[in-house]
Amino acid sequence: MSAHPPASDTAVALANAKIHRTATLFTDTRIQEDVRAALRQDPRIKRPELIAISVDEIGTVVLRGAVESLPERLAAAHDARQVEGVFDVIVDDVKVHLPVAHRRPDDEIRAAALQRLTVDARIRSTHIHVKVSRGHLTLTGYARHDAESAAALEDVTSLGGVVGVTNQIKVR
Repeated sequence: MSAHPPASDTAVALANAKIHRTATLFTDTRIQEDVRAALRQDPRIKRPELIAISVDEIGTVVLRGAVESLPERLAAAHDARQVEGVFDVIVDDVKVHLPVAHRRPDDEIRAAALQRLTVDARIRSTHIHVKVSRGHLTLTGYARHDAESAAALEDVTSLGGVVGVTNQIKVR
């Protein structure tokens, strides 16, 4: 018996592989177009044309570009996740470039974040700390429950002047 399949079997295998690649490209293109449409339809996203979209063969969407606020960046990620066929969304390369009128000093952002955390009835912990560097806010410390950590993140994400948030709160 020959180690190589007959020529007709090889041709069929190549044709099937080509069809699979074509179907994958179609699917990737469809996902990309659907994500683009979702971004255009979302009024929270001011300039969707500034966001580049790529999709890999398993449905991971990578967004790159610039937006004017952190809530706008989060909205783009949310919109992409809602598209059928999307496996995961990566937004690490979507940068927040605040308009000059919306920029705030770090100490002002920190004070506003602490005030929000203090008045939120969902947050009982007094062990949540806030650091701010060039508009990027980092939450550290301890919370009693995941919901408390999530509430803290939600509170500070929408603050004016914030370009990014890292949640390092540990749940005990």
